[in-house]
Amino acid sequence: MRNTPPSRSLLLIGTGLVGGSFALAAKAAGIFDHVVGMDRDPEALRQAVALGVVDEGAVAAARCEAACVAVPVADIAACVRAVAPHAGVVFDVGSVKRTVVDALGEPPANYVPCHPIAGSERAGPAAARADLFRGRTVALTPVAGTGATALATVRGYWQQLGAEVVVEPPAVHDERLALLSHLPHLVAFAFVEVADRGGTLAGAGTGLRDFSRIAAADARVWADILHANAAGVRPYLDELIDTLRSLAEAAEAGDGTLRRRLAAAAEARRALDATRP
Repeated sequence: MRNTPPSRSLLLIGTGLVGGSFALAAKAAGIFDHVVGMDRDPEALRQAVALGVVDEGAVAAARCEAACVAVPVADIAACVRAVAPHAGVVFDVGSVKRTVVDALGEPPANYVPCHPIAGSERAGPAAARADLFRGRTVALTPVAGTGATALATVRGYWQQLGAEVVVEPPAVHDERLALLSHLPHLVAFAFVEVADRGGTLAGAGTGLRDFSRIAAADARVWADILHANAAGVRPYLDELIDTLRSLAEAAEAGDGTLRRRLAAAAEARRALDATRP
């Protein structure tokens, strides 16, 4: 990285879908003039430069206005420690917050834990797009030591990208996402594992493809997420298992209970579509 970066410079650590999308969107919005990328995968970094996701690559952190840490959850704390002394503000985009904050012990005052609740089963710099966060929710989970200036700065970044920002404690975030994101991914992976036995996936129709789409997501990323938030996912998983058993019993009984429960679930799902941005 150059010794004297532009005054509005972003260091992006991890050039995949979410980090790359932030870089593209932030440059398009005029938040940053220059983006420097780092990635553990040299080919990903080369591709990010070639596609214009970042302006140049680097192998070590240097001074920057802001640093976006977009790496798997297990690697976030180490990256934050390494880059915080070089950045005006540093924030991550990981799907689990409590384990990262705990691993940091006393997080740097210029660090703001974030989670944009937006994504895709696609991965890598080629999947990045500037409109990924528009109309989507971004959770900020500051802790006691988070600086007010850093929090306001990072909130402003996301708002300029058209996101709706919510602020909540790390534990509240992790419990909420355990049900709304982490459990659905676990179920999708499990279903594909079962359905793929004997090569039966080859005859899949659109329903199965739609249901299982998120099982095509990055395995390493999701293994880290599910491990980091295992305690949050497990109660909901147990409840889901009990619900599946009771639905199976209702199907066998044939007394109208199954139809009523399916109708209620269908109505709840339609209501979700009505609220989607």
